[in-house]
Amino acid sequence: MILGEEDVLPGFEKEEPVNLFGLGDTTEENNSENNYIENVSEKRESVDITTLLTKDKKIVSFVGTSKAGTSFLINNLADMLSKTGIKTAIVDLTENRNSYYIYTKNEESLRRIASNCLEKIENGIVEGIEVSKNLTVFTSIPNQKIEVNDVDSVIANLVKQYSLVLLDCDFKTNNRYFELAQEIYLVQSMDILTIQPLTAFLRDLQSNNKLIPSKLKAVINKSMPVRGLSTKAIIGGMSCYNNPEMSYMRELFDKDKIQAVTIPFDEDAMSKYLSGMVDCFVSTSGYSKGFLGELKKLGDHVYPLVTNKFKPDYSKRNKFWGSNNDISNKPY
Repeated sequence: MILGEEDVLPGFEKEEPVNLFGLGDTTEENNSENNYIENVSEKRESVDITTLLTKDKKIVSFVGTSKAGTSFLINNLADMLSKTGIKTAIVDLTENRNSYYIYTKNEESLRRIASNCLEKIENGIVEGIEVSKNLTVFTSIPNQKIEVNDVDSVIANLVKQYSLVLLDCDFKTNNRYFELAQEIYLVQSMDILTIQPLTAFLRDLQSNNKLIPSKLKAVINKSMPVRGLSTKAIIGGMSCYNNPEMSYMRELFDKDKIQAVTIPFDEDAMSKYLSGMVDCFVSTSGYSKGFLGELKKLGDHVYPLVTNKFKPDYSKRNKFWGSNNDISNKPY
């Protein structure tokens, strides 16, 4: 489709003109362990993951560009939800693997666990870094290829042991993880320059028939008032792929139907989080009530709790988590 000068891109029909896309010595021990893995691998049988997904099981993936705050959201959600008694696993499938630096705490024993824990899951050995009673992290050495051939077995073995599996993904993550995830949270900041790479990633999934729009949910992270740029415009930009030459476009999802939530930028929360990185420690304790309340709203939908004590108030669903139309009423 060739766009003329007067054509209007989807997502911006009712907005002020905003150009979102034109801007620019353990050898013996290791051998023994590898032999054991090979033996287990020979005995592995395929598992139908759908039979494991009972009502208290959830597989969720988060994906966004660098600096969008994807890992920030996952780490804090994991801490918050695990403290309510939900057995949670973080699986770091990104290339840079920030969780390796955070959760190994500069300890050799933890680095050793992290070095090949993702590959071992495939063979039924589910041993990650135990952060707390209900939180385990699976990561690997940064920029090192993860040698996993059977993604289904990885997910199946995780689901058997954890109620919530949080997949921290990037645009190079194996597409099979997105196929198996029940929900895909698209994390986008107010930085419009990062929208095009996200839509290019979604375009590739769509081209491979691996994009299911009903799975998609939008998270506008680090939201703040920006003159001439509304949350609705951001989601409209995310909903369509436009090639850099602006010569054609492709709709990825319905911008008016996708569920969306905003997480406000909170300087104190970010400062506390970054301070925790110095000590390799993540905790939601100490966040302001306002910010923690917004984070809990996201958590209520990532893993809806069924007990009366923690059951979310769905009567306010449209106010805090609903269609793009709902959040467009906000002042930013």
